Amino acid sequence: MDITILPELGKRMSPLVFDERDFENEKLLALVEAARWAPSCSNSQSWNYVFVHKKASTREALEASLSRGNAWAKKAPYLVAVAADPDQDCKDNGLPFYAYNAGLSVMCLVIEAEHLGLRVHQMAGWDEQKVKQALGYPSNFRVVVMFALGYEADIKSVWDTLDERTRFKLGRPRERKPLSENFFSENYGKKLA
Repeated sequence: MDITILPELGKRMSPLVFDERDFENEKLLALVEAARWAPSCSNSQSWNYVFVHKKASTREALEASLSRGNAWAKKAPYLVAVAADPDQDCKDNGLPFYAYNAGLSVMCLVIEAEHLGLRVHQMAGWDEQKVKQALGYPSNFRVVVMFALGYEADIKSVWDTLDERTRFKLGRPRERKPLSENFFSENYGKKLA
């Protein structure tokens, strides 16, 4: 059975090599608009994005917050931090809805980026306190995610400059778990038809 999904969903990937060239301000505004229209619990829209261009005065401090394994992200024209105030969002079931809502918003931005020919690589390897200090987020905010944003570089043109670990990652096929591991019917463990 052939199943068709939006092309942007099927081709989305997180590149490890970014082109350093800038992109048009209109594209940045379209990304913001896509993120802005994401769903959120009680329409709280608790996400707060800080887009840091490679020429911004806060860029060096933000780059210093990255783990060594995310040094590749420094090539991207933008590094972006997304944070939220947990107290300004839903409290149902004791769940961190501010994080879920931020994730929904980021995913809307990611799909719009793909549509515009840009790429996003979301990261977990950064120091939250350093990010907050670099960007001036209030102390009670939580940084939910950081991501690199820009055009993907032509891998062939930079292959010889890449470290062995990055080359290994780029050489692996893109995979997803089989449906049977994550999707069920009626109860956990029962195969989805």
